[in-house]
Amino acid sequence: MTRLGVQDRLVPGTTLREKYEAARRFGFDALELAERPAFDEARTAIREKIPVTAIAGGYRGWLIDPDPEKIAAARADIAALLDLAGELGTGVVVVPIWGRTRNLPGIATGRRREEDEALFLEGLRPLAEHAERTGARVFIEPLNRYQNDVCVSIADAIRFRDAIDSPAVFVVGDTFHMNIEEADMAASLAEAGEKLGYVQMADSQRFEPGAGHIDFPSIFSALAGIGYEGDIGIECAALSGDPEVVLPRTAALVRDLIRESELAV
Repeated sequence: MTRLGVQDRLVPGTTLREKYEAARRFGFDALELAERPAFDEARTAIREKIPVTAIAGGYRGWLIDPDPEKIAAARADIAALLDLAGELGTGVVVVPIWGRTRNLPGIATGRRREEDEALFLEGLRPLAEHAERTGARVFIEPLNRYQNDVCVSIADAIRFRDAIDSPAVFVVGDTFHMNIEEADMAASLAEAGEKLGYVQMADSQRFEPGAGHIDFPSIFSALAGIGYEGDIGIECAALSGDPEVVLPRTAALVRDLIRESELAV
């Protein structure tokens, strides 16, 4: 059964418990953890039995960081988060890097693309084994070309997932990034099939679904078509208005889309 989550930083409240209670009041089932440090939030969720759709970030460095010490920190932190994710029954969203790309001048990693890809896989393999042992999942998320250039499309994420070939590794579909990179968002999700483990949703300008121009009915039709039963997390840069108004409206919209798409299958 698909759970609908919302990123913790979007929900009013000073504690995780307050945020969860607000999220439930707005119509959500769970929280997506994104605040730093994610360790504290995850431990609180375990202690207070707060359901979590995913741990999205909250670790130091990146798996292909230009600084080797930051690569080591990312590997260690993600492994520790996978321990917590296993207790929560969820996964950790992993990207190669954020904010470095050959598609913009002067901010690449300083390595060749093949070296970056090999380094990403080198970091993912032990993390996948760790996830298998802890009962957690690794969610590989493609980011758009302006934020990285190693894992950009759903096809890229599938390629890395297949190279790892672990039952604990899945692909993330993030509609904001997909809107930039995918020629046909619904077709890309359908192509991912059972490898799709998590879906993050934001609209074209990274406000909440319904605030922009993304064709969400076609996306939900694709998810229903592949029998997707994973979680969905609302992951926006910001909301278009007061969360007390926007978040209940968003939850209602997404639930309507899920129901309509399932009836149409």
